[in-house]
Amino acid sequence: MKLYLSIWLCLIFVAANAQEDLFKGRITDGHSNLESAHILNLSKELQTISDANGAFEISADVSDTLVITFLGYSQLNFLVTEAQLSAESNLIELSKDGIPLEEVTVEGYRAMDAVALGLINKRPKKLTTNERKLKEAGDFKAVQLLGIVGGGVPIIPMLNKITGRTKRLKKRVAVENENLLKEYLHENYGSFCSKRLGLEGEQIDRFLYFAVINHDWDDLYPHAKEEQFEFRLIQAHQKYTASLLEESSSEKTFAVPSNN
Repeated sequence: MKLYLSIWLCLIFVAANAQEDLFKGRITDGHSNLESAHILNLSKELQTISDANGAFEISADVSDTLVITFLGYSQLNFLVTEAQLSAESNLIELSKDGIPLEEVTVEGYRAMDAVALGLINKRPKKLTTNERKLKEAGDFKAVQLLGIVGGGVPIIPMLNKITGRTKRLKKRVAVENENLLKEYLHENYGSFCSKRLGLEGEQIDRFLYFAVINHDWDDLYPHAKEEQFEFRLIQAHQKYTASLLEESSSEKTFAVPSNN
């Protein structure tokens, strides 16, 4: 029993002190730094761009595939090594494509990203900081314990589950998404709330908070038609008004009687 307890305590200690690994690099062409080069971690579906000094940081693990692209330069693909992750910075040098000017055909402007360059079939979702951390933390399920026999249990996700890190990150992501939705509704339907629902100032904020918390928006946000959003807001407003009336009635019921 003591042995099992010691093992669990060790696992919890490792998880609590675990830090995410960052691949740090600087991109040049051998003469100058390359700003706005595109860095894609295919394994984690994360992406970033280099700054004015050609520097960048991206979350990565050993054996992740990084793809570096910059317009006019040859694409560079490589697997991340342990030495690269432990280095303070990795110097990455890109070489010119070397295509003769007369062979270039101008097709008009198009966005140069991972999809346009044919690296992936669709654009990875741009994750928030908490969404990225949750993705990296994993989401351990009890059924995965069956992998013990074959030695296939995902250790890090299991440790994150035990220490509560996964639960905390899920809560942060939920709150973050609620705030983003509320901001979206306020920006795009604030005038609707004012003109059609008769709300003003702080009333709009309180109503939208109620609408976000008490209604499911996954089927609408963010690509549904304006009429669908407005109809959902009308439904939410009906519930909001009813809750205010119920609250007002409750306050009257429990009001302290006057001595007069």
